[in-house]
Amino acid sequence: MGHEGIDQRQAPRFRTRLFGVFRRDIDLDETETLMLNLSIGGAFVKADDPCPPGSPITLRFYLDAPEAASSPARVSFGNPSPPPARSGGLDAPEVATPLSVAAEVVWWRRPGGEDVEPGMGVRFLQIGSDDQRRLPEYLTRLVEEDLFGA
Repeated sequence: MGHEGIDQRQAPRFRTRLFGVFRRDIDLDETETLMLNLSIGGAFVKADDPCPPGSPITLRFYLDAPEAASSPARVSFGNPSPPPARSGGLDAPEVATPLSVAAEVVWWRRPGGEDVEPGMGVRFLQIGSDDQRRLPEYLTRLVEEDLFGA
């Protein structure tokens, strides 16, 4: 498992359900995922086959648009625009730009435990300059919605 002990997070995490993909840096394949919590410095990435601690990954995800909360999306590396919707799958928003982050797996939770989601806790290492503005704006909006029901 690997995350027992003292919580070493430097920023509070917020519950969310953001669709995205991650890719191990040694791999060309991407894996669809949901991020179940998010902070300015990291996230919990749901994954049936999580990467072990210390693994570098690239994570791309869509932040909810202010006017369309919980708009799931699909993304493919090398394709800057979301692909068309799949039948029975997740629909892409009409206009969205994924947030792309270089990250490192800090801990993992393998499948099989009761009442816990398998996945990995990741620490963000590098975020693009535009995304450094977008992520805090999104987190601020989550706080405002929680406090004021906006």
